[in-house]
Amino acid sequence: MSSVERAWYEGAKWLTLLRPLSYLAHQFARSKRARFLASKPINYFVTHDGFEVPVVVIGNISVGGTGKTPFTIALAKHLEAKGKRVGIVSRGYGSKLKTFPYEVQSNSSPDDSGDEPLLLKQRLGCPVVISPNRVEALQEITSKYTLDVVLSDDGMQHYRMPRTLEIALVDGRRGLGNGRMLPEGPLREPVDRLASVDFVVVNSADQSFPEEFSYDWAAWFKNNSFHKMGIVPGDFYRLDSDEKEVITGETVYAVSGIGNPQRFYNTLDSLGLKYHPRPFKDHHKYELLDFVDMADQRIVMTEKDAVKCRNLDLGNAVYLSVEAELDSSLLDQIYDRLF
Repeated sequence: MSSVERAWYEGAKWLTLLRPLSYLAHQFARSKRARFLASKPINYFVTHDGFEVPVVVIGNISVGGTGKTPFTIALAKHLEAKGKRVGIVSRGYGSKLKTFPYEVQSNSSPDDSGDEPLLLKQRLGCPVVISPNRVEALQEITSKYTLDVVLSDDGMQHYRMPRTLEIALVDGRRGLGNGRMLPEGPLREPVDRLASVDFVVVNSADQSFPEEFSYDWAAWFKNNSFHKMGIVPGDFYRLDSDEKEVITGETVYAVSGIGNPQRFYNTLDSLGLKYHPRPFKDHHKYELLDFVDMADQRIVMTEKDAVKCRNLDLGNAVYLSVEAELDSSLLDQIYDRLF
């Protein structure tokens, strides 16, 4: 976590110096959404043959990881189990390509696809298309495939994109920080934006949430309904072969390059694993030099990091798979709203 991020979540007083910029960001976000509402957007994306496909936007209003990828995987699996054909679009953050849209393949380079779209493709196998212009991604995926629903990994602030449902995820441990807009705080949209989405899902929320927070935004959660999500650890797999591996009694290096590395370390704590933390920034592009001081012990990393490290010949590395644990009633509610 950078010093600025730490300040957001610890309520550093010096951030008030950035309040004028935060105010401008607040006004811009409200104006942007007002224009979106005034435009009366279509709720469905219409394909080339006139068939209407619902679009589900899975995003957040804050900077940093909230568990969107595990949630997207869980929702896609639920819809597929119901017999629905699912496609996924994403911005493809981290892609070095110059030309879009791009359809992600299971063997795509993370330099082409970005890490999260590649993970989604490898875990689900369904069509995944990326583009900074998500409307182009929607056009591409629905022109190539007959789909029943498209899930958008992030894109809540990409208002040009049609949306049938919006699902906002919130980190239950960090909450919304100091509740301020960028750059004074971590918010990309004001807190009351949550009132306009169809479902709010809080990741890693326990029974004390949100009373443990003292910020003004906590009142929103006290007065509005939300759904809880947990992250359940799965098995360890060898990076070089994807074979299951058992880890007991040893101390490892724990590599985490996700939006909130502490969430990964909390998971390892729950497994009773002893480790030396090695956090990296979100979407970090790994090189062998990053691991030169880790040759003496096993390396454990997230599945998202694993897709970027397969070509580094790390024979001592494993990754931990995780699954989102969701109330089946939430998944059924989403399904019923769509179909």
